[in-house]
Amino acid sequence: MGLPTSWLLVSCLLGSCLFQSQGKVYPRDIYMKTPKFRRVWGGVQSNTGPNFGGWLLRILNGDGNFACGAAYYAPILVITSANCIYPYRNSLEGATVEGTAFSECDRENIADIDTIKFPEKFVYQKLYMDVAVVRLMEPIKGRLTEFIRLCTVKVQPKMEMVVFGWGFDSAEVQIPSSDPRNATVTIMSAKECRQKFKRNLKLSSTSVCARQPRNPRQCLYDGGSPLIYERELCGVVSFGSHCQDTSRPGMFTNIRRVHRFITEIEAEINAGDMGRSTRVAKKVTRKPKKKYNATSTRVKIKRLYRTGSVDPLEC
Repeated sequence: MGLPTSWLLVSCLLGSCLFQSQGKVYPRDIYMKTPKFRRVWGGVQSNTGPNFGGWLLRILNGDGNFACGAAYYAPILVITSANCIYPYRNSLEGATVEGTAFSECDRENIADIDTIKFPEKFVYQKLYMDVAVVRLMEPIKGRLTEFIRLCTVKVQPKMEMVVFGWGFDSAEVQIPSSDPRNATVTIMSAKECRQKFKRNLKLSSTSVCARQPRNPRQCLYDGGSPLIYERELCGVVSFGSHCQDTSRPGMFTNIRRVHRFITEIEAEINAGDMGRSTRVAKKVTRKPKKKYNATSTRVKIKRLYRTGSVDPLEC
């Protein structure tokens, strides 16, 4: 006889739920040919964890330190900011992409970086086409790992979106956190944005401005970190904001404006027209990841998940 739903809900609220990250648990890891539609994030209503979904990633440099935020788009494709990852383009040895959600069944949820693709018209430290597609050596494993859809809505002023981050561009405000956080920002019109920056910044047709939270400690500004609307990726953190002065807008790349670049890279890889890196990946013994402590984070339970006939916790 199965346990009553009410009992399971109470158990989860008390922190004794079997899921390490209280997210949707899939029956198996992602593999090279996993269809995106079978693993796509269904929105906040389909995830009960503080991670907001298994698509939220972070990029680590060769020393294992945080470099950029990112979003998982396809089995070996990750989306981030070109400006953020550009300085690391020639030192990819040991650079990895790590998931932010993991379950008891996961041995690791990290993958090595193969190559990075930049738009032809991207210029370092400029706003235009500030997006990069990171190609992985292999898919990121994990029973909670999933993909996110690209934005299909027109980004307009007064829309409220959620941005993610671990720290921001100045440790003077608050040191970076090892756990992802999120905050709500409001989209601004281009006219209002120009007035805020005056002549100190030239806006781009691929950029969008957002009003920062008044509290500097709620300012999240890690380059490449996702900006989402409902259940879609609508932006990535670019640059131009300083969290000490939240009166200045945050700058984001509008995913809808760079959609074609992303899908063209995906099509080339699927067609086999884009070769892999000639680098030989070294096997690195990674330290085991700390288990998520459900009692240390506030978790709002929205609903429980049905995972079908296969037991996803059967490791």
